[in-house]
Amino acid sequence: MKLVHEGWARVTDNARARASRADVDAEEADVVAELVNEEEFARRGKRGLWEPKPKPSRPRLTTFEGDAAAFQKKHAGRELRATVEHVRDASALRVLLHLPDVHQMVTLRLAGVRAPAESEPFGAEAKYNVELRLLQRDVRVRLQAVAPGPTNGVFVGSITHDAGNIAEWLVSSAFARVADSAASLLGDGAAHLRELERAAQSKRLRIWRDFSESSTPASFDAIVVRIISGDTLVVHEAQGGDRELRLASVRVPRASDETQGGYAAQARDALRRLCIGRTVTAAIEYRLDDSRDYASVRCGNIDLGVYVIERGLASAVHARPGAARAAAYDELLAAEAHAREAHLGIHSGRPLPPPAPVDASENATRARAFVANWQRVGRVPCVVDYISGGARMRLLVDRDNARMTLVLAGIRCPRAPRGDDTASAEPLGAEALALTTRHVLQRNAEVEIESVDKNGGFIGSLFVGGRQNWAETLLEHGLATVLPSSADRSPHRTRLYAAEEIAKKARVGYWATHDSSVVEEAPREAAASVKVQPRIEFLDVAVSELVSPMSFFVQIATPASIAELESMMADLAASPPPAPVTKFAPGPGQLVCACYTSGDQWHRARIVRVLPDKYEVLYVDFGNSETLSAARVRPLPAQFATKAPFAQAAQLAFLRLPVDTPDSGFVEGYVDAAYAVLRPLLEGRQLVANVEARPPNGPLQLTLYDPDLGRPVLDKSVNAVVAAAGYAVADLRALSSRHNPNAASTISALVEDARSAHRGMWEYGDVTTDE
Repeated sequence: MKLVHEGWARVTDNARARASRADVDAEEADVVAELVNEEEFARRGKRGLWEPKPKPSRPRLTTFEGDAAAFQKKHAGRELRATVEHVRDASALRVLLHLPDVHQMVTLRLAGVRAPAESEPFGAEAKYNVELRLLQRDVRVRLQAVAPGPTNGVFVGSITHDAGNIAEWLVSSAFARVADSAASLLGDGAAHLRELERAAQSKRLRIWRDFSESSTPASFDAIVVRIISGDTLVVHEAQGGDRELRLASVRVPRASDETQGGYAAQARDALRRLCIGRTVTAAIEYRLDDSRDYASVRCGNIDLGVYVIERGLASAVHARPGAARAAAYDELLAAEAHAREAHLGIHSGRPLPPPAPVDASENATRARAFVANWQRVGRVPCVVDYISGGARMRLLVDRDNARMTLVLAGIRCPRAPRGDDTASAEPLGAEALALTTRHVLQRNAEVEIESVDKNGGFIGSLFVGGRQNWAETLLEHGLATVLPSSADRSPHRTRLYAAEEIAKKARVGYWATHDSSVVEEAPREAAASVKVQPRIEFLDVAVSELVSPMSFFVQIATPASIAELESMMADLAASPPPAPVTKFAPGPGQLVCACYTSGDQWHRARIVRVLPDKYEVLYVDFGNSETLSAARVRPLPAQFATKAPFAQAAQLAFLRLPVDTPDSGFVEGYVDAAYAVLRPLLEGRQLVANVEARPPNGPLQLTLYDPDLGRPVLDKSVNAVVAAAGYAVADLRALSSRHNPNAASTISALVEDARSAHRGMWEYGDVTTDE
C-alpha cells in the first residue's frame, strides 16, 4: 500500500480484472479497490512513476572497477550510508554504498578483528548472528584502508548500526579475536577492543573456551651499562651481574646494510642518549631458539621499543597469530604506523649508509693533522665508544666525523686482560678496566688533548658528564699511579698528585700493598743520575703569528727560504687554482688552497674543522687561521703540495703560563699586559733563536734573542724579559729545562725575583697553587 501511495508501484491489470469478477472474495476486492484509490492519489499528486519528468535513477554497480586506493582516500574519515547485502563470514561482508551518484557494491573486512571461517568452530554461529543483526539493514560504514593482496574492491573498515559497532559486539561476545592490525587501523580504539577481548577471555566464552591465562612476567630493575645495537642492550642487576636483553618484537636494520646502516647507528645512539647509566625496568616476555632473553624495557615512562620505532629507526616484528610477542605489541604497531605515515627514518625511502668516521689515530702523521685544531678548541665534545684498558679508550668526535684513541695523560694504569688472555694482565688491571667501563663507556664526555704519541694515539684528559678528570678518579681508587714525566707537563698536575695522595692515605688499590715513600724516591734518584748536554742550534727566524703569550709560529728567515716562499706566493697569485668541476669536500687535516679574506690572496692551508658550508683553516706558511666559506676553499695544485710548511709552531723555552689557578684572574686581568710586553719584542722583527728542544709531537721550544743587542746572552733574551716582567712561571719539567738545566735555573731565578717584587701577574701575590 505504501509503495502505491508514494508512486513507487502501480496496480497490475490482472489485479483489476480479478477484482471485477463476480466470484472474487469480498475482502480481496476491497484490497484491490483501496490500491486503485491509492494509485489515483499518487497519479493526481504526480508522485514517483507519475512525475511528468521522472528523476534519473542512480546506477547500481555490483563489481568494483576503479582505483581502490584512490576511492578509499576520497572517502576516508567519512561515514557512508550503506546496506548489508551479503554476509560471507562474521568479519567479511558485502555492502552496497549509497553514494550521491551511484550505488557501489564492495567487500568489507571488519577492521581490527578476525572471526572464524564458517567451517571453523563457532564460525557458522558467528555468521548467523551477524546476518540476524545486519542483513538487509541500513548501516553506516567507514573505509579505513584497502585490504592487502591482489584483490580489487576489498576494503577494511567499520560497520556501525543504531545498536552499536558490530566489531565490538563480536569481540565482546567471543565470536572474534582482536587482530594485530588493530593498533595501526584503529589507533586508540584498539585499546578498547583489547579490554573487551580480555573480558571475554576471562569468561572463557565460545572461541575462548580453552583459554588459559598466561602469568604476567616478573619485572626487575637494572642499570644499563652498554648499548650493543638499537634493539639489544646489556644491563647490570644488583644481585645477578650483567645480562644481555633484546627488545621484544623490535627489529632494527643491520649495521652493515649499505642502504639502512645509518638508521641502525641512529637507533643505537638514540638508546644510548636515553638510558645509558640509568635504571630501567625490564620484563622478560619470551625466549626463542637462540636462548636470548626478549624483554619489554621501560626507562621511566618510556618504552624503549616504542621510542625507537616511532622515530622510524626500527620496525615491529609482525609475528604469526598466537606467536610470542611483546606485551605492548599494539603500541609498537601504532608507533610503526605513525612513523610510516610521517615518512620517518627507514620509512622515508631515503638510503642512509653506515657512518664512516675518519680514524685520526691511524698513524702519527694523521694524528698531527688533527691535534692543532683540537688543542685550539680546548675541551672537545665526544662519546666514549670503546674501552680497551682503564686509561685507554676510543672516542668518537661527531663534530669532525672522526674517531681517536685516547691515553689518559699523567698516569700509569695497570695493563688490562684482553679477552680470555689473562696471563699478560697486571694486578688491578681488570679492576681498572671494569671501573672505567661501568662509568665511562658510551657516555657523553669532553676531551682535552695535550700531545700525540708515536703511534698516533692522543694523550690528554677526559671529563665525563662535566665532572672531574677521569684520571683523578682512577688515582683516588688506587687503580693508577702518577707518571711524573707526563703529569708534570699536564695543566692538571696539582689535582693528579692530590688524587694520588687520597689513595695513599686511604691505602686502597695499589697503595694497599706498596710503600709510597719508596715509590716516590725511585724516579727522583733515576732522574738525578741522567746527564743531558744543552742543545746549540741557532736559527734566524721571524715570528709570523702570535697565538698566546707563550706560543707562536716562526718562519726560518734564511735568504733561500724567503725567496722560495715569495716565489710560491707569486705563482699562486699568477695562477689561482680553478674551481673544482665536481663537489669538493675536504676533510680535517687535508691540504687545500684557501683565499685569505684580507687581500683575497690564495695561500696554502690545512683544514682544521669542517662546519656547515664553511671551513676553519690554518695557513701553514704563516700560522694564522680563519673560517672561510666553501667557495673560498679549492684543491691545492700538486706542485705546491710537496713543499714543507714554512711556519712552525713554537713556544718560549723554560716557561709556561700559570694553569689550573681559577682564582688568579690571569686570563682576564693580565693577558693584555703580557701581549704588550711581547709584541714589541716579536712582531716585525728578525730574531735569532736557539732550539732548546724538539719534542716529537709538540712545538719547538726556543730561546729568542734580538740580534741588535749583540752576542746572544740568556739574561737579554725574550724569555728572560717575559720572566722578569712577571708574566710566566718556570717550567722545570719541560724538555728544554731537562736539556739545559743551567738556563732553566737562570730563568727560574728571574721568575722568583718578579714574584718577590710583585711585578706583572704577581702584583697581588702568588697566582699558582702548585709551586
